[in-house]
Amino acid sequence: MLKRLLAVMVVAGAAATAAYASPSHSASAQKISPSCRVGGIGFASVLSGPNAPLGNDQLRWTRVFLQYWNAGKPIPGVPKKFHRTKIKIVAIGDSQLDPQKAATVGGQMVSNKKVLAMLGFVGSNETLGGGPVLDRAGLSYVSSSATRDDLAKKLKLFHRVVPNNLAQATLATKYLLSHGVIKKGQLAMVVDDAEAYGQNQADDMQRLLKAAGLKIDRESVPESTANSNADFTAVANKAVAIGAKIVLSPTQTASDSQLFTHQLQSAGYHGVFSAADGSFNAKAFNFPGAYVSYFGADVTKVKAARPYLKTFTKLYGETIGFGPTAFTAAEMVAKAISNSCSDDGKTSRSEVTKTLHKVKLANTILGLPVAFDFKGDLFKGPKKGVTYFKIQANGTYKQVAAS
Repeated sequence: MLKRLLAVMVVAGAAATAAYASPSHSASAQKISPSCRVGGIGFASVLSGPNAPLGNDQLRWTRVFLQYWNAGKPIPGVPKKFHRTKIKIVAIGDSQLDPQKAATVGGQMVSNKKVLAMLGFVGSNETLGGGPVLDRAGLSYVSSSATRDDLAKKLKLFHRVVPNNLAQATLATKYLLSHGVIKKGQLAMVVDDAEAYGQNQADDMQRLLKAAGLKIDRESVPESTANSNADFTAVANKAVAIGAKIVLSPTQTASDSQLFTHQLQSAGYHGVFSAADGSFNAKAFNFPGAYVSYFGADVTKVKAARPYLKTFTKLYGETIGFGPTAFTAAEMVAKAISNSCSDDGKTSRSEVTKTLHKVKLANTILGLPVAFDFKGDLFKGPKKGVTYFKIQANGTYKQVAAS
């Protein structure tokens, strides 16, 4: 009886020892915080109204990134042995290119404790509206399309993976002048869309053209919104009357650029028209002979982007080309969260912010490295990567210059 009792005690003791010792891996696993098992991010962009195609393209490219990232598949700029924290979009906000709505969305992101960082906003005007809300709460945000020059100076936790407005205006005016499209002494009409992005881009264009010896006529026409439509009839007639050789019109709404070119044509205008990145959408803006600048690369021409473009097309159809930079923005955030979790299995918004500043990608689907290290933009975005296109007779975009 005693022998049997001792045997039972030995077995029980061994089982207890095994139960205590074997989960040593589990014990360390239990130390990993939920945020480091699955890092939560927010996404804010324009998802309704006339500009919805821009935001939807960004959201879809973000989802393509997450599909590759969470499955451990190869991604440009991510080393093979890099330890990835799985990433999930836990909050989506429709900021509608409206500063007030962006502030509301920012508040929603802040109140969601699962959000470690946010992707967005899409436009400069809404970034100025929602950014301060995120700054006050210590929530970093990475935009794939907000280009106003002074955003990095005005906002503390703002980051971007695209060059600013000045980079776009510089490439566009340099190309137009060097190729004899416009010349010193001619008259240029510069038309902004009465909001933060378009006004700043127009200011840059006006300053550069004036420095090149052109005469400037400055106009402003409010962009189309969910509640109102733009009308360029008056400025189109004026462009003809004053003999403008070029009309430069940065706007966030591609359909406005299409309307403007047709109204110029109807007024008898025979000069050049140039738009900017908000109109980079061949489905909505495809007037033959017009030009358009863009803050990124045409991914259909980038070898590194091919597998991801193929996946995008299979899932969603043809991209309008506006959203590929969102893939890169999500990659920067995903690497930052993973790095913040690498030391002790725990993270926070403040720790993500610290690691985010240091993230660098040796290559991207944009065909160039990306890091928040352009001193001219307060370490918040790249200097190069702008492209300039001329629209062909069939409405397609042909790249004519790049920085």
